[in-house]
Amino acid sequence: MVSAVILAALGLASCKDQQKGAFTVHISYKNADKMIPQNYDNTLRDSVVAVGPTHVYLEEIPYGGDMHPILLDSFTLKGKDGQFDLKGSGKEEGIYQLVVEKGPVVLIINDVEKINLDIDLSKKENYYTVSGSEASEHLKSFITRYDEKAAVINNLFAEIDSLKQIGGSDSLLISATNRKNKAIDALNDYLADFIAKADSPAESIFAMGMGSRSFQMDEFGRLLNTALKKFPNHASLAQLKKTYDMQQAQMQQRKEGNNTWTGQQAPDLSLPSTEGKPISISSFRGKYVLVDFWASWCNPCRQENPNVVNAYKQFKDKNFTILGVSLDKDKSPWLKAIKDDQLNWTQISDLAYWNSKAVETFKLESIPFNILIDPQGKIIAEGLRGEALEKKLQEVLQ
Repeated sequence: MVSAVILAALGLASCKDQQKGAFTVHISYKNADKMIPQNYDNTLRDSVVAVGPTHVYLEEIPYGGDMHPILLDSFTLKGKDGQFDLKGSGKEEGIYQLVVEKGPVVLIINDVEKINLDIDLSKKENYYTVSGSEASEHLKSFITRYDEKAAVINNLFAEIDSLKQIGGSDSLLISATNRKNKAIDALNDYLADFIAKADSPAESIFAMGMGSRSFQMDEFGRLLNTALKKFPNHASLAQLKKTYDMQQAQMQQRKEGNNTWTGQQAPDLSLPSTEGKPISISSFRGKYVLVDFWASWCNPCRQENPNVVNAYKQFKDKNFTILGVSLDKDKSPWLKAIKDDQLNWTQISDLAYWNSKAVETFKLESIPFNILIDPQGKIIAEGLRGEALEKKLQEVLQ
């Protein structure tokens, strides 16, 4: 039976889920003369040189696709301390970012008409407080808790990697792996609880974006359905649901029609590397190779990249490597994403977006996607994400 409390919460959520309009971000800042550079680099401002006055930007972060943040307003800091307003507007509740040039970034949600930020530019951490916007406060707390839990997982991955490099005992490796799996479960439990309790559609969709790194597909779908029931009028959630359903239908269709790559010989594909040299899949014959289809503009791809990086670090010395195949259309963001995400393996792309030769050869319908090829060139698995990738590599490379 649905409780009156839950029904009341659903009613409130539905009221909050209406279209948004103009909003103001009031910023009070101090210690601009002692600002700690944080090396923030945004595609809209790649050409900005860090000399002269410091600029502050308010940007909308679009959901999905290959769109860059949308610049809404800006201000030039005057003096070491001060305050100013930035104006924004959104059709619905979403995620926005306040960017201090070469300095910190603050994420906010436009759930109210006025959001207050206090920023201390002399701090590297805990450099801001937000008030007036309950959703923005929740988002700040969520990011802090998520980073804490993710740090535990990353440390355990590093411990496992170190144990393998020094030839640690099986018992130590099993213990570290069990602790890592428990930490991932704890993170997923936190994400699921946060999404289930969120009073903001923007909070929900942000948390699900982070959860796509560790959730299995069925759990992601369950939580997406939960969020959409709470916020049925939120267009971005509806679009995410449409995309998810389409991918599920395609996977089922492939399964029912035996339309799968697994068990087939991998077709060859040759595309230019980052240096412009043609490199083919067949040139990796003799090794296990994960062919990873991605793009710098693909948010789910970028969120999955840490899992791929961890897999590479764990298994690169076991006759295993990765070949990245990008559907980018511009070289600069492609190279930047490779560097930022530390994708230290061979990368190729014809920079043709969805007209890429890779799309035609592998009948790609969505990314991220990957295939695992054995040393004889036979595809032995596909669509490996999150923990499933590590488990499969452990199975074939032990």
